[in-house]
Amino acid sequence: METLKGVGVSNGIVIGKALVILDEETVTIEETISADQVEEEIQRFLSALDSAKGQIRTIKDQIKDRIGEEHAFIFDTHILLLDDGTLKNETIKFIRTNSCSCEWAFSQVLMRVLREFSSLGDTYFVERGNDLKDVGKRVLQVLMGERNKHFGFDNLSQDVIVIGSEFGPSNITNFDNPRIHGFATDFGGQTTHTAIIAKALDLPAVVGLHDITKRVKSGQTVILDSFSGKVIVNPNEQTLQKYRKLIHLYKQEEENYRAELSEPATSVDGLEIELLANIELATEMNGAIANGARGVGLYRTEFLFLACDPALPTEETHYDTYCQIAKQVGDDIVTIRTLDLGGEKFFNRAFVREKEVNPVMGVRGVRLCLIRKDIFRTQLRAILRAAKEYKNIRIMFPLISGVREWRVTRDFLNEVMDELRAEGIPFEENPTLGVMIEVPSAAMVADLLAEEVSFFSIGTNDLIQYFLAIDRANDDVSYLYDPLHPGFVRLLSSVIEAANKKGIDVSCCGEMASSPLYACLLILLGLRKLSMNPSSLPIIHHMIRVMDFKKLSTLISDPAGGPTGDHTREAFLKAFRQLLQPNDYTHLIGEDDDEDEA
Repeated sequence: METLKGVGVSNGIVIGKALVILDEETVTIEETISADQVEEEIQRFLSALDSAKGQIRTIKDQIKDRIGEEHAFIFDTHILLLDDGTLKNETIKFIRTNSCSCEWAFSQVLMRVLREFSSLGDTYFVERGNDLKDVGKRVLQVLMGERNKHFGFDNLSQDVIVIGSEFGPSNITNFDNPRIHGFATDFGGQTTHTAIIAKALDLPAVVGLHDITKRVKSGQTVILDSFSGKVIVNPNEQTLQKYRKLIHLYKQEEENYRAELSEPATSVDGLEIELLANIELATEMNGAIANGARGVGLYRTEFLFLACDPALPTEETHYDTYCQIAKQVGDDIVTIRTLDLGGEKFFNRAFVREKEVNPVMGVRGVRLCLIRKDIFRTQLRAILRAAKEYKNIRIMFPLISGVREWRVTRDFLNEVMDELRAEGIPFEENPTLGVMIEVPSAAMVADLLAEEVSFFSIGTNDLIQYFLAIDRANDDVSYLYDPLHPGFVRLLSSVIEAANKKGIDVSCCGEMASSPLYACLLILLGLRKLSMNPSSLPIIHHMIRVMDFKKLSTLISDPAGGPTGDHTREAFLKAFRQLLQPNDYTHLIGEDDDEDEA
């Protein structure tokens, strides 16, 4: 029995036989052609692009029918990749310059672009390379008259978990099969389009396992636990029994959790916690409300730009989208985060800039917006107009490093307001303004920022990375990523204390909010609002309702008092064992993994 660790991207626990797909590269050979064949070869290439785009449009329509239009836009980006002038024009140039087959020319250009993506050292471009490989392989298969034999699952005779090096979004659409219970890959991350489709299909998945294709053989029994991001290969009977019980318990408890969503998220000792949703698309709101969201703690507006790529969303597109969301949530708050592109975040091609040595530390968030004021102005005008009609809208600015940067941003907002006023356009004169606390310098001056803004939202994902000086995408240092690091817990405590002392709203919209253990830590530190992905709301809602935080605080009087994060984690687990019923402990927290490591 062996346990492999990765990243869970779609919640669930499944058991099945491994089906390993060694996705061999489509091999091309260098083949020369005569000068009078060049134009004919170029036309063959252009025809293959059209055929590939036709196939992608068919997949898009299938996705639209299965899981909704909001996820089908992913395949628009695939079509845009094929329309990209660089890929197409460079291939044509290569054919003309080298008098070679279009298969060879396209494969060489594709490899060069993929190397450039990889060399950027930016998680976004590395993950978008997955999309490019997906569409590139499709074009080569059209050119070579191949069918993708690997992904025909019509005749499966048993339940399987598909194992591969990496799957593109178009591959995942073929996994919508009752015999396929989940998938696991060597590579990938939480923000890939593959992960988005997996979540939409409710297909449990663990990615980033590094070498699972080398350590698992087809036919071996596999347990995939996407809650904890692990895959157990050849489990013993004791472990199988444990996970069968967990699966049964999970299904049973999930029904119970949903049944109590109409009740407030109030703890045993009477603490009322407000649960909000992180969303990326307006169409997610119905599901978020059904899962118990009492508003939107983070609306990521970047997806508006992705959907419009390579164009830019108009002021009316912004305005209509914001009004649609605000209308859906009624009187509950809607927190609109202004554009946060750059660093690890995807780019709309209208934002193409020179390569940065360290993009995560470079021009991103508000910094990019203050450079591209034309784009920032359009978004702010739309939000201010929408806030006039819907008073529940508030504006949040990302990657603010301190008071100076906040004031520069606020001054620009005032300029935009002056412009609207001069044009006689109705807008909200007194908008509710807040900042993301995701830069350590901002956290250290939270008391000063609290004097100037109406709310904080703690973005723990970036804050941890900046505070601990690590890159989660770098496997060599990812083990240092620890939300319970005593120094980080102290930093969180100081931010929450500063907000509470001033009496301004403070919430957490990072991944910590969606973890039962970390959510309890945040509540102990004084947080009363948590914002998370909609699928995590039911389990956090239940955790709050069964927890006595007064008793928890007596068992853990100082969450940052231990020497290491491991010490703090064990203290919480010990406390949970005392305070939770066995079923709640098993489902909400889970046992230690020691027994699975054998």
